Amino acid sequence: MRLAGLAAAALAAATSVEVAGQEVAIALAPGEVLIKVDAEGEHLDRPDVMGVAAGVVTTGRTAKEALAANNALANRLLAAVRSNGIQARDVRTSELTVTPQFARDRTTAEDEDAVRRITGYLARNRLELRLRDLGKAPDIVNALFEAGANEVNGPSFSLSDPAPALRAARRAAVAAARAEADTYAEALGMRVSRVLRVSERQSFESENDGTIIVTGSRVQPTVIEPGEVATRVQVWIDYAMVPR
Repeated sequence: MRLAGLAAAALAAATSVEVAGQEVAIALAPGEVLIKVDAEGEHLDRPDVMGVAAGVVTTGRTAKEALAANNALANRLLAAVRSNGIQARDVRTSELTVTPQFARDRTTAEDEDAVRRITGYLARNRLELRLRDLGKAPDIVNALFEAGANEVNGPSFSLSDPAPALRAARRAAVAAARAEADTYAEALGMRVSRVLRVSERQSFESENDGTIIVTGSRVQPTVIEPGEVATRVQVWIDYAMVPR
């Protein structure tokens, strides 16, 4: 939190605010002083939704061969997802690509204008999943690898209903702003008389984003700790102060 500015008014003065894209003047009464404060409110919660992306990457001599191998693994991956009770609304294909792989002839490797040769193709299919039962998350992640996933990214954590956390963060931000305004008013021998303007900015942060890395032919139990997620609101409030 910081003091954004003080404006004294011995006579009637005005400050302006923007409403629907237009500047609107707010009059200060005689003897009022304008103080602008910004403050942040935060609310922490245990998340109840986990996001994870699982994909399969395959290669082939031709694009058709690479895609056919990829489709076989992708179908196994999707079957594992469905067998673990993940609903269709929580499964989304986020990437499906087939790209050529190039190599340069050794005799022309230093020639930037040399024509590159296609040596094969790489196919990638990625699913983005939302897991609503975090207790099953380790088993589901392991099932993805057992089904053939060779590219897994995550996890990210969130709230299925962020509204209560947002309301709590707003209350905390307003309380912090008022406490700061009261502190300055008291130091100046004044008191806060009214609110002139309020605006806000929101942010949401997972405290435990990261990457799942699994190596080896046998998948060991995957440890997943959801931690807490932070919902933050920053408010800018203009107050009018008057002498005590």
